[in-house]
Amino acid sequence: MAINLNQTKSLKAGRVERADQSQSMPGRLKWTLLALVIAAVLELLLWRTFSRIGVFIPKQGAFQVVYTIGSQLGIIALNFAVLLCLATLAFAVLQLRQAGHFGQREVSGKLVRNLPLTLAMAGLVLTLGLTLIQMALVQDALVSLLLRLGLILTFSALAVDFWRSHPTWQARLFVSLLLAGYVLQLAAKVVHDELGLLLNFNGLENLYLPLLLAGEAAVLLNGFGLYLCYGGGGKRPARSMARNWPAFLGAVILVSVFVGMTFLTVAESDIVPILGLYALGYTMQLPLPLYVMALFFLLYTVFFNLGHLQENRERRAAAFGLILIFVGGYIFNISNQYLFALTGMLLLTRPELVEKW
Repeated sequence: MAINLNQTKSLKAGRVERADQSQSMPGRLKWTLLALVIAAVLELLLWRTFSRIGVFIPKQGAFQVVYTIGSQLGIIALNFAVLLCLATLAFAVLQLRQAGHFGQREVSGKLVRNLPLTLAMAGLVLTLGLTLIQMALVQDALVSLLLRLGLILTFSALAVDFWRSHPTWQARLFVSLLLAGYVLQLAAKVVHDELGLLLNFNGLENLYLPLLLAGEAAVLLNGFGLYLCYGGGGKRPARSMARNWPAFLGAVILVSVFVGMTFLTVAESDIVPILGLYALGYTMQLPLPLYVMALFFLLYTVFFNLGHLQENRERRAAAFGLILIFVGGYIFNISNQYLFALTGMLLLTRPELVEKW
């Protein structure tokens, strides 16, 4: 009897310990996620944008000091953001596991194996491992090919899980366009960089630009798609924007700055693509109004959800997830970009990660 009593106490203590860990994990994820969003935005502004634009500006006197300091801070933000992204992904996976959601989904009151989420987590681990290998090898065609295939697997699995848990046509339109953008640009890179080299066939290069532009068009059209899904407009978008005028005003101001700087620097053909979000990997070969429209709806939706963080978990997931997806950009030129995109999409797919705030 004493043994059974001790076993019972041990089991209860184990449950209490797991409960304490489950309660502490959301707090860790919260502060890590907030720090990640701040560091990611700073990295985009200081490193991928300011340091490149500064190359075209005469550096005399005080500006040379400002440029040097800004560039160094951008590098620090880049490294810090990558570490925070890895920590955020780790905390997210642990939280899903502790909450009993990892690899499972609820059907008719029963938990069954969730194959898409399981594949997404496996793809995430594969992607992180290949990233470390690629960093060690500097550049390797086979590793790059496997990495991009791993990204396609992970994004596709997350999209399927999102599709299952979001039955509305607006949400499914959003995730379909989002996945199309990621898969098409990754496929273009595979065709251009890896398959042509491995197969020693240059004819595949003709597919690169069409695939790239098709994916970019999907991303730009998804500016309206994400607004339909997360913008809170419903059947009366004009009234919703009037009620949420701070979000509308903020989006108008930033879009006006983007358009103004684009036209002011039109004489400098090298600067325009950078100011037109070239740091995010956009080719800027499609009509300018598409970029303006996409930027406006994205900014409005982000500001709208930031203003309603305490409303529910979907608002929090949308606010931080969309920021990270935006910072992740379109073409993944550096490793941290796809890490941002993966984290953002995981938040949108599993908003329970920010259930407690």
